[in-house]
Amino acid sequence: MAARLLVLLLAGLTQFHQLGLDRRFHADEAHFMTFARDAAVKGEWMLPGALDKPPLSIYLSAAGMVCFGVRADAGGVLQLDLLVGEFAGRAPNVMLALLTVALLMRLTRRICRYELAALLAGFLAALSPYLLAYGATAFSDMSLLFCLSLALAALEERRHSAAGLALGLAFWCKPQALLLAPLFAFLLVCRRHDKTALMRFGIALTGALVPLLVWDAARPETSVFLLGAVNNTPETWLAAPGEWLDRLLAWLRLGTWLVAAPALTLILLGMAVWDWLRGGGRRHRSRSNGGTLTIYFGYLVAFIGIHSLVALNQYDRYLLPLLPLAVVPLAGHLSALIRRARHGGRLLMVVGVAMLVTTLGSLHLGLPLGGDNGRQTGIEDLARHLNQKPVATVIYDPWLGWELGYYLGVWHDKRRAHYPDAEALAAGALSLDEIGDRFLVAPVDQSHEGWLDALRVAGFGVEVDYERDRFVVYRIVVETAPRNLGA
Repeated sequence: MAARLLVLLLAGLTQFHQLGLDRRFHADEAHFMTFARDAAVKGEWMLPGALDKPPLSIYLSAAGMVCFGVRADAGGVLQLDLLVGEFAGRAPNVMLALLTVALLMRLTRRICRYELAALLAGFLAALSPYLLAYGATAFSDMSLLFCLSLALAALEERRHSAAGLALGLAFWCKPQALLLAPLFAFLLVCRRHDKTALMRFGIALTGALVPLLVWDAARPETSVFLLGAVNNTPETWLAAPGEWLDRLLAWLRLGTWLVAAPALTLILLGMAVWDWLRGGGRRHRSRSNGGTLTIYFGYLVAFIGIHSLVALNQYDRYLLPLLPLAVVPLAGHLSALIRRARHGGRLLMVVGVAMLVTTLGSLHLGLPLGGDNGRQTGIEDLARHLNQKPVATVIYDPWLGWELGYYLGVWHDKRRAHYPDAEALAAGALSLDEIGDRFLVAPVDQSHEGWLDALRVAGFGVEVDYERDRFVVYRIVVETAPRNLGA
């Protein structure tokens, strides 16, 4: 027990270190945290708007905002500081990350029957670059990982109702749970669970899904599932054969970060394969009720293989729910190898030190995974500058969208307008019947000249109003009102 607490302490130190970093929201985080903030501050708990994800992760972040950040000002109006909102929106996922580490230790102990395997699983999970990259974020993938881990642990303990309920809650987090559902069906069939157990699992799963469908139907907006399908369904399901190898290599490059830095991941994988080839697979089958370790790793391989053929987006976070399928087999085979080694204690120490050095070194240098990674540095200062403009100032925003929407604040009084191209922006600016200055905001790494030229041709004056960090604001001046208004 003491050793497990030390593993959890390590996980807590690394996760809270990540939570304390001064990082702005990724665009997707900002989008969903705007819904969470509206729920926490405005009481909009049905999450009105163009939402394409189920609500559980958003509700957890909103609860964090209520607990940590929402305060009434002197006039009794609820407010949420932008940076406090970042902390509060991410804090629930940090807690779920710690619970996931504990669950993976429990799951591995149940499967492998050795405490060393459980401790290794917890250690690998606590130092997983993926868990460190996504624990202290506001993405829904972290809550999905927790629910799937909870479902796997409950199923291994033959608590079928709890497993079905946890899998149902995974759908409340993200529809991607559907891609992991066949794993549970396969485990139920291979482990020969009786009909009563299957019925309990199915009833609990249905009992979790029906309220989700009712909630979705009760919202006046488009179904989150329909909108998610529209936003994420590729034009063709099957990628072009010429892309298969590139897609496979891209997924493999991402996958090598699941448990450690890539080089160490390959070494640990080689050690696990060596144990499996020397009979570790047969030994685990005799102890783990049907080769669960092989099923886990086989499903991981199949998941990556199928995703190499299907034309879905290749976002790194899509691999986060696979963490149990990587950690548990690796921990099981590594623990067996260490126990049989002549100098097993030294081997364990080498593995532990290598994990600490490579993972902490990767954190120091910056992980190529996770959220914003510095792309929105300074956006809070940009928003503060824009908020100082007069009420109802027009802000043309071709690029920043969700991010700027969050950082302008919950009660901002500016008019934001998006146009898809420079010509549409110029035409829209000409059609606006007022002579006040307007502003165009842009990241500095975007090409602006075409947009500025279109405004100048339309008769507007353009000058730099603000330039700092990664952003620039152009003041759009109406030089000759009748001409610009199309008179």
